[in-house]
Amino acid sequence: MRKDDITEPMNTWDNFYQSRVCNNIYVNAFCKKYNRFIEEIIVNIQQISYNLKTPLILKEEGCGIGTVSLAISQIGERLFNSFGLTDSSDTKKISKVVFSDINIPMLELCCKNTLSISTNNYFGKVPLFYAKENICEPKFFESSTVVVTHGVLEHFSDEDVTKIMSTYNNDKVLFQAHYVPTCQYASPSFGDERLLPVDDWIALIKPDYYLLDNGGKDLYMFKTK
Repeated sequence: MRKDDITEPMNTWDNFYQSRVCNNIYVNAFCKKYNRFIEEIIVNIQQISYNLKTPLILKEEGCGIGTVSLAISQIGERLFNSFGLTDSSDTKKISKVVFSDINIPMLELCCKNTLSISTNNYFGKVPLFYAKENICEPKFFESSTVVVTHGVLEHFSDEDVTKIMSTYNNDKVLFQAHYVPTCQYASPSFGDERLLPVDDWIALIKPDYYLLDNGGKDLYMFKTK
């Protein structure tokens, strides 16, 4: 058999993430590593929803397999169970979850990976929506939306990052949370990540966001209305 006759799997995002779908070990490791990021999102969801007296819409852009929303549901449930808040009236702060990505195979994996959210005690039986969307383009937001990205912005040029962030200058977006890796990582994990210094991110996003540095490697960026 010639080497040319051997069919090797393409090095694509869906192939890269396939083994992480419905993988509790991966989700638990993700929750542990990004616990501070997830808890900050939960605290803001709770506070904003309490102030408005209405549940919010959670939108995960560039969602991949939707692990952030899955982690929010799991960590949120643990937090509220620890406080003895198990009734849905105490914890119903999200009315729907929207997953958007430009990659259809990744959306298909996301759908499979996140089905458990709809039966979770923290989110309750919340409807889940999946949409193909270019994160750089203007988009429609429903009222009372929380936007989350994780490991997305570092794949874009400075110009595109500025363009993406400008799409969130919308009265309906009440809170934003973004995670990016920094130059403290030795090399990209997969794809074309730009591992920028923290100061470069600060210059890009201006002073509108408050930052949390998770031990030097990971940068969390948040903004509230």
